[in-house]
Amino acid sequence: MANTLPFALALALALPGSLAGQVGPQPSDGPTVSAAASLQLKAGRIAHEGRLHLGGWAGLVFGGRLAIGGAGFALLEDVELVGTEAGIGFDLGMGYGGLYLAYWKPVSSRVTGQVGLLAGAGHAEVRDRLVGREVGSDNFPVLEPDVSLFFAVHPRIRLGASLAYRMAWDVDKLPTVSAEDLRSTTGTLSLRIGGK
Repeated sequence: MANTLPFALALALALPGSLAGQVGPQPSDGPTVSAAASLQLKAGRIAHEGRLHLGGWAGLVFGGRLAIGGAGFALLEDVELVGTEAGIGFDLGMGYGGLYLAYWKPVSSRVTGQVGLLAGAGHAEVRDRLVGREVGSDNFPVLEPDVSLFFAVHPRIRLGASLAYRMAWDVDKLPTVSAEDLRSTTGTLSLRIGGK
């Protein structure tokens, strides 16, 4: 019995990590990666008409503050375009999306400021209102920077409001619609889950 105690003590000290295991897991100093998503209702103008877009983004959050993911939006209601001399009207539908980058930083204990950028493409189509026949469609690049404020209602849930400007180029296959008709200042209400 007297010989087994020194042997057991020597064996415990020789095993790698035996003392570290007694203390428990050490906190990691590396960057943390989590997931976040946001549901968004966006208001803006399309072809001089006010319209709502529904969409949002989802992605990974690095260090709790830098988000990289994908975003997308679609019109909730088509835009009625002026008809031809024969009186036939047209409906314009549009959606857009792409890569979304965002960075946020606390302003106070419950308020967070955020800047973001959507870089991607859009698709729009014009249809004859009478019979629903497509008379033109086009794909085009889109860039939309935004600035936001979020209010924490729960440690992982935030409500936010954003101001952005949607830019579009190279729209040349849509009857009576130009890139200028698709550019707009937008305001957005958001529900974000995840991130700090």
